[in-house]
Amino acid sequence: MDMKITRQTPLKCLLVDDNPDDRALASRALAREFPDMQTEFVTDMDGFKQRIEAGNLDLVITDYQLRWTDGLNVLRMIKEALPECPVVMFTGTGSEEIAVEAMRAGLDEYVLKAPGHYVLLPTRVHSLLARAEQRRLLEAAEKALRESESRLRTIIDTEPECVKIIGSDHRLQFMNASGLAMIEADSGEQVLGKKLLEILLPEYRLAFQNLTRSVLAGNKGSLEYEITGLKGHRRWLETHAVPLVSEMDGSTSLLSITRDITERKLAESGRAQLTAIINSAIDFIGICGQDGTVTFVNRAGRNMLGIDLNEDLSTTRMQDYLPAWAAEQLYSHGIPTAIQEGMWRGESALCPRDGKEIPVSAVIVAHKLADDSVDFFSTIMRDISERRHHEEQLQHLATHDSLTGLPNRALYSDRLEVAILEAQRNQRLVAAMHLNLDRFKTINDTLGHEMGNALLQAVAERLENNIREVDTIARLGSDEFALVFTDIAQLDEVSELTQEILHSFKKPFRIGEHELFLTASVGIAVYPLDDLTPDGLLKNAAIALNRSKDTGGNSYQFYTAEMNAKALQHLLLDNALHHALERDELQLYYQPQVDFQTGKVCGMEALLRWKHPELGMISPAEFIPLAEKTGLIVPIGEWVLRTACTQNKAWQMAGLPALPVAVNLSGRQFAQLNLAQTITRILTQTGLSPDLLELEITEGTLIQNIQDSIAILHELNSLGIAISIDDFGTGYSSLSYLKRFPINAIKIDQSFVRDIYTDPNDAAIVSAIIAMARSLGMKTIAEGVETNEQLSFLRSHQCDLMQGYYFSKPVTAEIISQMLSENWSLSFGEKAVVS
Repeated sequence: MDMKITRQTPLKCLLVDDNPDDRALASRALAREFPDMQTEFVTDMDGFKQRIEAGNLDLVITDYQLRWTDGLNVLRMIKEALPECPVVMFTGTGSEEIAVEAMRAGLDEYVLKAPGHYVLLPTRVHSLLARAEQRRLLEAAEKALRESESRLRTIIDTEPECVKIIGSDHRLQFMNASGLAMIEADSGEQVLGKKLLEILLPEYRLAFQNLTRSVLAGNKGSLEYEITGLKGHRRWLETHAVPLVSEMDGSTSLLSITRDITERKLAESGRAQLTAIINSAIDFIGICGQDGTVTFVNRAGRNMLGIDLNEDLSTTRMQDYLPAWAAEQLYSHGIPTAIQEGMWRGESALCPRDGKEIPVSAVIVAHKLADDSVDFFSTIMRDISERRHHEEQLQHLATHDSLTGLPNRALYSDRLEVAILEAQRNQRLVAAMHLNLDRFKTINDTLGHEMGNALLQAVAERLENNIREVDTIARLGSDEFALVFTDIAQLDEVSELTQEILHSFKKPFRIGEHELFLTASVGIAVYPLDDLTPDGLLKNAAIALNRSKDTGGNSYQFYTAEMNAKALQHLLLDNALHHALERDELQLYYQPQVDFQTGKVCGMEALLRWKHPELGMISPAEFIPLAEKTGLIVPIGEWVLRTACTQNKAWQMAGLPALPVAVNLSGRQFAQLNLAQTITRILTQTGLSPDLLELEITEGTLIQNIQDSIAILHELNSLGIAISIDDFGTGYSSLSYLKRFPINAIKIDQSFVRDIYTDPNDAAIVSAIIAMARSLGMKTIAEGVETNEQLSFLRSHQCDLMQGYYFSKPVTAEIISQMLSENWSLSFGEKAVVS
């Protein structure tokens, strides 16, 4: 389970991004981890300036590329206005110069602006907020420590009898018990906040005022004067005053030590009060002679050391209470520095009688005589065990995955580098492995995020139990793990170790009441065969992993040079796809849909094609997944909608029959926040009636978030647009959700139609789908109809519509125009194919 940040008020996040799709992705990723987070958006400079002036932000996430400025300018403005506010930057450039400049400007974290990296956002935000909170607590603790040490050091340095502090307004702010006794006050309430002039004899009041002004101006001073106590007794006092500058606000007060020179016994009482104060302190306070012999340890110090309050310590030395290394530090550096500079501060440790070291923050002061020789040393030591624990926690969080406790990517890279250095010295092999869980997203989406987290923890535990002690396993993010196999003599050992890992997945994972079966895909790169650097090995292992997943998963692949060539080809295709729209390389083909009752064309499906000027026609099976992965499917999908609507309107203007055109919506398109507005705008601009547009959506898309899907479908349906479920039967087919969706038609996937006449199972499935759709008042459309046997079966079972090569393959808009103008139809008993 990921560690949560608990707050009394909701986290406030400012998202600076003028791309609504990216804002939606970032917001959705944050909402899963921080459901109570309040996310605000700004899309221009005026709104941004107004929001940061208002302050009260816990987190800012900014895109690097903005229409109105750039991410570096946003970062600088935030750090100037809100220096403590963490900032995360999205960047799609990967430029090292930009990253360096951003880090110099105070950037706390960045995430690559790519679909696969949005899942990293919650983890990194979580880590940033945790670090900010720990930093705040640490600063508060250090501040309290400084103030406590300053006051205790002043008390010890001056050996006070009466200690008082007078503020810049000449009024008393503090007086210890000895001072109150001197002026015969029963309690501090009698004198605190008042001026002391009234108790001085008149002839000393002007001198006392001058002393106070001088000290508040930064000078030291002393004065002998006579007072009349609050109960009438007269006493002679001697006061020594110094300025006391607050570390908090820089204000100056007067700190004075006052001695009763009428009765020396009163001075002894003052020293007893000082001891009581020191004994009430929570820190270790000790005094030793110049030879190190202990003369005093306060109550807190004795408790820390496990020493009885009455035990005589006069025969012990300071080093007796320190570990050997701390004693060496004390005499080689601490004491010499204190003698030379008056004081030494640093981190040390005490060694109690139980032998368990206590880390401390220590201050040593050398108290000197008039001839500058050392009279004695005093020390204050504060237990910093809790602070050290927090520091260790922060260090662990910086190098380990918060969910599984495994090393993270940074620590994994370090260990891989160490393994490579060891392999160089010993002439051995090192294997870098990337492991990705098959079907994890399906499980996570179906059973929920918490169940997915529990499964990841179980996987991490099983992997740890199935590797050698010399090897390393890490979680890189989401469902991706990485391993380092060290001290390998032959490649066969890597295969054996990998097979053991994959074999461990044969046993199901039991998470709560669920028994889950899981497989994994693995990619392996070997040093020095595949690369000599950690980065190179990681890159090649990732390439091999992709190859393993392409083969269907539950397998492992070693990296080969051919894989790199294929990855390069994939990259080139990716780059070409970015320009396909602007270079007018995309085309729409149309496949007619035929009514089983009339045999006439009753609609058509728009199908995307890409004709590259050099590569020729590129299969949709190759470039559509690429467009989905890169996010280009959104602008491409909008082009398809606009082109199909424009063409349909053109057919009507040419006097051809008004028939509906079906357009496929991808998962990314369906998830757009402004989907209905975009479609409405296209219909308005093209002049196409909404009832002549049909949207095809896959089951997998609808099931991602059923409640959101229902709302979106109802919004589209209210516009008059028909909705059909594409590839029905290949996903999550269930009446429990199907009956809740405003669906007009179900498309029976061609995988069921293909063997419908020879496979009883497929025949039963298709019959059931048709019967179910009819009972729900939906039409059925059979895809991939190619034979007369298929046609006869579907028609006899009252399927409504069909499309496939039996009537026509997908063709250009010109051929559709000819088909409609000539009123082509299907005569049952004859095969009419458009070639």
